[in-house]
Amino acid sequence: MILSFVHNETLKVWRSVVFWVVAAVFITMPLLIGLFKQSDVPWATYYDDLFNSIASLLVVGFSFTSAWVFGREYTDKTIKDLLVKPIPKLYSVLSKFIVITMWNALIAILTFALITCAGALIGVNGGSLSTILQFFGTFMLTALLIMAVSSTSALVANVTKGYLAAIGLIFVIIIASNAIVQLGFGPYFPWTIPVLLTKGADIGFISYCILALTAIAGFAGTVAWWRFAEHK
Repeated sequence: MILSFVHNETLKVWRSVVFWVVAAVFITMPLLIGLFKQSDVPWATYYDDLFNSIASLLVVGFSFTSAWVFGREYTDKTIKDLLVKPIPKLYSVLSKFIVITMWNALIAILTFALITCAGALIGVNGGSLSTILQFFGTFMLTALLIMAVSSTSALVANVTKGYLAAIGLIFVIIIASNAIVQLGFGPYFPWTIPVLLTKGADIGFISYCILALTAIAGFAGTVAWWRFAEHK
């Protein structure tokens, strides 16, 4: 049954205009960011310089996909149909999160491929396949951690019954992140921890706990909301 749910959710995303708009954004932005970087540097320096700006782009993108997949049910007035049907609410939530994860993974892979192509076009030097693969692994780890904390956007979208509030909140978080890092509180803020981890910053156990609890809170809160929303 869960595969049927995933199939239906995948069709919803694939047939929507939003999917292609997001694809266009994540084709254009990584290329522009990569093409305007300094060219006479090694690949390691090129990737390091891109990490902050690309990570911020992923935070916005992943939060948007999480908020939209859940929030559209409210804006399209389909949430009531889903809640009254005799189907497991957990399956609905799980299928949405599975599709969100697949969508975000596709975005991450596409983004890395494009910034690598941009680096090749501008003539970044000193590269090797092992270097590129090493940074690909680091990049995907960052993306995975950002996906995890982006579950909170799904919860906000459900609580506010739409995706606009969740999108607005994530832009506030992006703006606040710079100040938080400057003040030295980056290891305690869920949305800055992924980048700090992959940059080799000294992250303590409490940071891992914050990251895990944020992801769990977003997922469990969303499941609970769908489980009890019909009683609201």
